[in-house]
This record gives sequence, structure tokens and C-alpha cells, in this order.
Amino acid sequence: MINNRLLSTPATSSTKETTNYARLCRLLIDVGNQALRDTLDAIHAPTNLHTVLAANKPTLQGLRSRRIINATQWGKLFPVIHLAVSSRDFDITLLMVLLRNLCGLPSPITGWDTLPAATDMTREADIARIKYFRNTVYAHAEQASVDDTTFNAYWQDIRDTLVRLGGDRYRAPIDKLETECMDPEIEDHYKQLLSEWKKDEDSIKDELKEIGTEIRDVKKTLHDLTAATVTNREESNDGGELSGAPH
Repeated sequence: MINNRLLSTPATSSTKETTNYARLCRLLIDVGNQALRDTLDAIHAPTNLHTVLAANKPTLQGLRSRRIINATQWGKLFPVIHLAVSSRDFDITLLMVLLRNLCGLPSPITGWDTLPAATDMTREADIARIKYFRNTVYAHAEQASVDDTTFNAYWQDIRDTLVRLGGDRYRAPIDKLETECMDPEIEDHYKQLLSEWKKDEDSIKDELKEIGTEIRDVKKTLHDLTAATVTNREESNDGGELSGAPH
């Protein structure tokens, strides 16, 4: 949350292009977060969320042990008063994790981490698109700048995705956000939030890669042990046959 003291500090200068980038960050963070939350709430009613989480606690504990869910997120899922749990407290990374692991949604044909086919308008495809668009926008982070032509193309694609997920009521707020005045300090705030979201996702991806490597190592070790056992058994059998053969 931005405090008044932060807003009162001198701001760095901004241009139309840097504001374009900040608008895209804000669209993905604010509206994207709400669209994912509404999607989760439509699948698991808020009044029943605590029951769903309790029933799926073993699955969630597995995700926590793999560090896909961190300690802060775990506290949001299982507060001291379980009835107080609310999707309003979930960050965008946690919402993505829950939608992929707790909602019975099939993986898009192209997977969760790539851009779905243009003809795939399923709910799970649009969830995957949000992450893809996040990566696409973040690719401009170093310059924090997007020209008007690129901005208009990105904005339309992201808006269409969010409207499909959240419903037509999303259209007017998104259109308002497209032209709403942004203070340079607020621009910096949303740029930072997008960067943090990207880092969180990259951390999860690194953990998954590490787990995959560990599994492959275990499989290789088991394979080697099995092969060694078979070889020893065959050698023992051969030795037995030789010792029992007539002279």
C-alpha cells in the first residue's frame, strides 16, 4: 500500500512510453489479480473456502515442502481463525498456484507456461495467458518503456483475456484505466510490483527444476542399483552352475 509520505517525495520524470509500461503493469497487477480472485471464488465459494483448504491440506503441505508456497502465503491459507480465510488476502502468485492445483482445471493443450492457441478460449487458457502477458510486459523492464503501437496491441490482448475471465463488467474499469492520470510515484510502485511477481514465479520455477533434477538422480541411482543387483545375481547363478558341473 502506498502511504502519503511516499507520494509526497520528489518523483522521477516520466514520459509517454514509461507511463505506457506502468499502465500495463497496473493492468496486470490490479485487474489481473481481481480476475484470478473472481475465478477462484467462482470455483470455490468464499463461504466454503476454509473447508476446501482443510480438505486439501495434504496437497498444500506438499506444495509448501517444495517451497512453491512460502510461509507468508501459508499463514494466509490457514490463519489462526480458519473461518477468517479470504481470497482477498492472497497475492497473485498464490492465486495462480491454487487455480492450477486446487480447482480441477485441466492443463491447457500448450501447457501452463506458454501462450495458448488463439482458438483456445477456455478458462485455463486465459489463466495461462495472464502469466504469458506478464512475461511479455516484463521483457520491457530494463527500459521500463513501451511505445504506443506496442502498448495498444498488448492492452487489447490483455483486456480481452481479463474480460473473458471476469465478465463484461471488467470492460469499463479497464477502459478507464487506459487513460487515467498516473503519478510518477505510482508508476514506480506498479513497476516494482510486477518485478516482484516475476521474481516470485522464477523462484518457484527454480524449485521445480531442482526437484526434477533430484528425482532424475534418484531414478538413476535406483536404476544403477537394480542393474548391479541383477549382475550380481547372474554371476552367483553362473558360479553355482560351474561348481555343480561334473569334472
